[in-house]
Amino acid sequence: MSGSAGEFVRASRSAAPAPNGQSARMNASSLPNAGRLMFDELLLQPNLRLRVGEHVVDVGALRVVTHPEHPRLTSKATAVLIELVRHAGDTVTRDALLDRVWADRVTTPDVLTQAIKELRRAFGDDAKPSRYIETIPKVGYRLLAPVSLLDAEPIDAAAHAPAGNDPDLADAGNAATSSMPRRRSGRWPWVLIGIAGALVLAAFALLRGEATHNAGGWIASDIRAVTSDPGSERRPAVSPDGTRVAYSQFDQASGTDRIVMRALGQSQSVRLTAKSDTFEEAPAWSRDGSQIAFERLGTNTCTVYIVSSVGGAEREVGSCQDYLRNYFDWTPDGKALITAQNVGGASDDMVLMHWDLATGVKQPLQYERVADAQDLEAHYSPDGKLIAFRRGLAPYSDLCVMPAAGGAVRQLTQLHSRIRGLAWTQDSRALIFSSNHDGHFTLYTVTLDSGEVHALGVGPAEYPSTAPTADIAAYEIPRTTSRLAWVALGVDDAKPELLAKSTGSDQSPAFSPDGNRIAFISDRSGAQQVWLYDFSTLQVSALTEFHDALLINPAWSADGRRLLVTVRGKDSPGLFEIDLASRRQRSISKPGQDVLSGNYGADVDSYLLVIGGSSRQNQLVLLEHAGREDERQMPLATGVEHMELDAGARRVYYTKNAQRALFARDLGGGEEKLVTTTIESTLIDGWRVVDGRIWYVSKIAWKPTYLTEFDPATGTQRMLGLLDTELHDVGFSAAPKRDRVVITPLGMEDTDIGSFRLSQAPR
Repeated sequence: MSGSAGEFVRASRSAAPAPNGQSARMNASSLPNAGRLMFDELLLQPNLRLRVGEHVVDVGALRVVTHPEHPRLTSKATAVLIELVRHAGDTVTRDALLDRVWADRVTTPDVLTQAIKELRRAFGDDAKPSRYIETIPKVGYRLLAPVSLLDAEPIDAAAHAPAGNDPDLADAGNAATSSMPRRRSGRWPWVLIGIAGALVLAAFALLRGEATHNAGGWIASDIRAVTSDPGSERRPAVSPDGTRVAYSQFDQASGTDRIVMRALGQSQSVRLTAKSDTFEEAPAWSRDGSQIAFERLGTNTCTVYIVSSVGGAEREVGSCQDYLRNYFDWTPDGKALITAQNVGGASDDMVLMHWDLATGVKQPLQYERVADAQDLEAHYSPDGKLIAFRRGLAPYSDLCVMPAAGGAVRQLTQLHSRIRGLAWTQDSRALIFSSNHDGHFTLYTVTLDSGEVHALGVGPAEYPSTAPTADIAAYEIPRTTSRLAWVALGVDDAKPELLAKSTGSDQSPAFSPDGNRIAFISDRSGAQQVWLYDFSTLQVSALTEFHDALLINPAWSADGRRLLVTVRGKDSPGLFEIDLASRRQRSISKPGQDVLSGNYGADVDSYLLVIGGSSRQNQLVLLEHAGREDERQMPLATGVEHMELDAGARRVYYTKNAQRALFARDLGGGEEKLVTTTIESTLIDGWRVVDGRIWYVSKIAWKPTYLTEFDPATGTQRMLGLLDTELHDVGFSAAPKRDRVVITPLGMEDTDIGSFRLSQAPR
């Protein structure tokens, strides 16, 4: 499964300017700071519809649906309209529009003039003076018409257009987003369009003063952004009384992340720690609110410290074993931390530990565990009676709960998905957590009694934190993009070259066998889809139309005519095959199968599937003759995390959950073989089989990233190159000529902190 290596990759160290958006008719200048920020985010929804004057504009379809006989708008005209909407009532200069809509392109002022003419024709704005867009001579343009954002309910285009008017309407959004403008600098809202697919419900609630609630009986209200500073603010921790929040903030002066604190109102952030040249992350409050534990990170070091919540002297607690997986919380009595530690040996087990602050001694908790369990991110319930924790590193995690004294463990969820953060509700009867099992990282609740999982209606959102004695919660608002690019190998100081530029976020690239195309996953149309980049035309096109789904690792057939993609989500999950000539899809897996990933086998009409099982015993199987009477399925291995095929040798390589090793098995049978301990499961899919050798990335949390080759036949390694970038998604693909790789380097990283009130719905 594609994703960030380990538990999270360190943030980009470059800061982005704060948003400057002033928006539509409610003019953003009349809104509070949080309102302006969230209004900009409303303009990012994938099915955005605006009422401009007497007309309705379907932005994704590039249509003025109240003027159906008019040709579809161009993407540039639509981008100009959005910029005018953001500054409605104010003049936007020609230079500003050219800079933001035609960034990085050589143009003449005529392109803007034509875009304005196009908008006026679409609105039927032939009056003198204009009723919609006013020209300010030698300066710019001003939107005059009143603007409003329509509700999320879709507008019935059929009510405004003749029957059968536009058979291509469903595909129009792809054209819009694939060519949307990029600004030269700053947090230009279209940059966030892919990340913000699930944001809209929370943003509407903010501007209307409404609350969102889920079927589990929990209501999120007063949803707002706490921070909007340049750079990133990460991993919030709410104080026990719910009045303050601590988090890590990028410091431009030092180029590092620092622990800061602010009141959950309009206030300035205050640094809590002494000057440091290392990164500070993951603050955690003691139960009485008097102390904050945090970690300091170097390139190869991780150390936990404690500081008073009002600042001052610091106390070193001890070393963290692995900062990529280092989570900790306080025990209710404030005398210890609860954390996780690798038990040692060849496995990568993680055991919950009691870390005594007086002595520095760590002791494993005595509780029910299964073989190869990876337990981490433990939190005591507000009443101190229970411990909730996550079992399993990325990408396959679930939530568990047990008595605070240890003993029997009960698994609450059966998601087998990424989970980024968990917290308790104030009554100790439910958990809040972030997961992308339905496509985007949003917040969910799971009740202890029933185990039912319900969406909370807050997203995009990660790493929730709650106050044990108040109804306040905080969370990360992720603003991270990754971009399709390729980089030459064997060239000194080679820089990634962006391909198929867009405002979305790309991942999981895969070269076609002939090297002429790249398949990849992107949310550039507002939801994750499989996209195709064609080098002959330099164009991209969407191959799928999934809804509320998580897509995983597209894989090419040997002849380059078909693609496989794993789909996870509420609607029709499974392994799907796409015929590129007809764009038709067929399901390879059986209904109800929990397919975690898939690939082609060595023979025609054969497939390799990783299928989820109970207690995380994922099973690797070889499927032959899918859908035929002679279909058969042969198990190959259990506990598999990621697999890759060496078709020439008829051998499959794989990593296993909680194992520090790479394994192999011949498709024709034989014993499982240990290949190397250099490559382990925490690398996720950051390795590939290339000409019988293993290519893998390392030093992925820092810049540059190493690309290395391991030869299974000789056990030798050689450096292939340095990737002068940070990788949020570690998946890559080698070109057929082996002269370059395609990657998705980290683009913008400008994460903010949000908050909301959490309460139970009236029964």
